[in-house]
Amino acid sequence: MFDLNKFLELREQRVELQNSLIKKYSLPLVAIRTNYPGEDKLEPLSLSIVDTVAEEIEEYFSEKIIHKEILKNLEGKIYLFLIDEKAENIKKSTIFFEENHILGRCVDIDVYDTNGNGLSRSQFGYDKRKCLICDDNAFICGRAMKHSHQEIKNVLMEKYIQYNNYISKREKIIKKLGDTALEAMIFEAATSPSFGLVSPLTQGSHNDMDFFTFLKSSFAIKEGFEKMARISYSYLTLEEAFLITRKIGIETEKVMFEATENVNTHKGMIFLLGIVIVTAARALYEEASFNDIQPMLKNMCKDILKDFENIKNKTELTHGEKLYKNYGFTGVRGEVKEGLDIIFNGSLNVFEDSIKKNNDINLASLQTLIFLMGKVMDSTIVHRHDIHMLRRVKREAEEFFAAGGVYSKLGRQTAENMEKAYIKDKISPGGSADLLAVTIFLYKLKKFFF
Repeated sequence: MFDLNKFLELREQRVELQNSLIKKYSLPLVAIRTNYPGEDKLEPLSLSIVDTVAEEIEEYFSEKIIHKEILKNLEGKIYLFLIDEKAENIKKSTIFFEENHILGRCVDIDVYDTNGNGLSRSQFGYDKRKCLICDDNAFICGRAMKHSHQEIKNVLMEKYIQYNNYISKREKIIKKLGDTALEAMIFEAATSPSFGLVSPLTQGSHNDMDFFTFLKSSFAIKEGFEKMARISYSYLTLEEAFLITRKIGIETEKVMFEATENVNTHKGMIFLLGIVIVTAARALYEEASFNDIQPMLKNMCKDILKDFENIKNKTELTHGEKLYKNYGFTGVRGEVKEGLDIIFNGSLNVFEDSIKKNNDINLASLQTLIFLMGKVMDSTIVHRHDIHMLRRVKREAEEFFAAGGVYSKLGRQTAENMEKAYIKDKISPGGSADLLAVTIFLYKLKKFFF
């Protein structure tokens, strides 16, 4: 039999615990529990919902969570988090969760400031929460017992089933995006002749890596791309997802260096392909069209050049930062700020036309690489040489492409001769290679999903 006095006692004890934790850590506290009707708050559905939501909240705040406790009693299962963040920011995030996540209206997420005061939705301009069933004021519906416990449980079950269907669909999409990214990276590395890049036949202009180094690296960083896609295929705003995935990108770089024994095979690729995967995942989540990806990407990265704002105060600069400081050279960030127009209205068309011509992946990749080399302000070339060498490469590639490229009369022979010359001069168009991989990725993405 349900013991009301015990229930009230446990609630008082929880409030005391919450206040003691806030006092101990001097941090805001978040309490999460399922909005579950009836006397038995520990039914499997109630536990599954609160466990799922708590896991997502924990993942969202991640390293900002300083302490966690879990209570399980007549009140139900309750998660308590002490979070190193302003209470107002936490509340805004949890309100957004409640309003946009599939399970958002199935739970109570209470936020208390460092004085133990609960923050309300009205403080941030939001109306009181609506009923899960009829959209009236939830508090009024509850007091009037407008809906039976079973009605509410049925809706909670529907929401939980909807959430699990979403997860199932998400994981299939993420796997396909990860596989496509891996395939695109391998196809790019397999392109031959490669104009000083690594290929299955040559190390190109590189002494510290070969084709197998690229294979190891590609397989190692695939998981990082999948993590990025998982974050983006969600209720989060695209801007917020982008910020989180940039942190994932840094972790993915570490994985790459570990796999390659500190050889930089894919640092630029992680940045560039990561941005495209984040945008593609969001387009799929929103059931948008392929043509929506470019404006979405451009808007997401509109402030990408702010990466260079505090460059004067930095002691250690990346290759790209050095080039920006010395020449005002924006490199791949400049391409990204323009929504990768060089791909969406350039190399993707070249690749598609080449595939239609003879369905040869290597020739299509080679032709596309030549096109890109004639257009791209390739920071890899400038870093290894100077701006004059970049101008030479662009001129030669542009002339070669204008003459028909690999499909011209002496196309293959010309490409092989250029490769020998570029290897001799230690030229490696790495920026163009990254853009080629993204082109292949988008080609396959369009073919499979749109």
